[in-house]
Amino acid sequence: MLRPKFEKTIATLLWIAALGVLAENVALFRENRRLLELAAPQIAAGAQLQMLSALTLDGRVEPVNLPSGESKLLIITFSPGCPACRANQEGWTNLASLLKAKGVRVLWVSRDRIDVTREYCLKHGIPLIDVVADPPYRTYLQLGLARVPNTMLVSGGTVEKVWAGRMDPAGWNSMFANFGERGAATSAARKEIDGKPTGCGPGSTEAPAKSCK
Repeated sequence: MLRPKFEKTIATLLWIAALGVLAENVALFRENRRLLELAAPQIAAGAQLQMLSALTLDGRVEPVNLPSGESKLLIITFSPGCPACRANQEGWTNLASLLKAKGVRVLWVSRDRIDVTREYCLKHGIPLIDVVADPPYRTYLQLGLARVPNTMLVSGGTVEKVWAGRMDPAGWNSMFANFGERGAATSAARKEIDGKPTGCGPGSTEAPAKSCK
């Protein structure tokens, strides 16, 4: 009778020890990822974009068509699990509506999986046709997706301007004024006046790669 009980106790202890090792490995993985993200470059104005691609929300790999001539493209990079991205969402939605009326294309680029991205977009009313997700590594690097959120204006294949991180009232005013909408930033900035900017990752403007846990 004692032997089965002893073996069961040993098995339970081994199982607990294994869970402890797993938890430690997960913590080490997250810390290593955080350190890598700290070293990741922030995308900046002047960056050249080439041969971008990503998954549409129906699972097809599609090239990202960059603007030609005098046309512009606004690229919003985000992660559904990122608090800074969620804080920007109302302002992004307002800006996207204004730009659509002006004929400026807006592309939402999520670095997360299709299912997570689709759920987020449906919740926030983002047109699924304007969204791509989980881009290949070449595109991931070019768009600086190790650090989100970013809002970037692209002309031709060149990044013309970047608004990085969670936007404060001054940032929203700058962004909307860039498109001739000086009075339109009020509602976008309202939530920031009494709130403390909180990023998603090691700093106030970053979010960890692929998640925000």
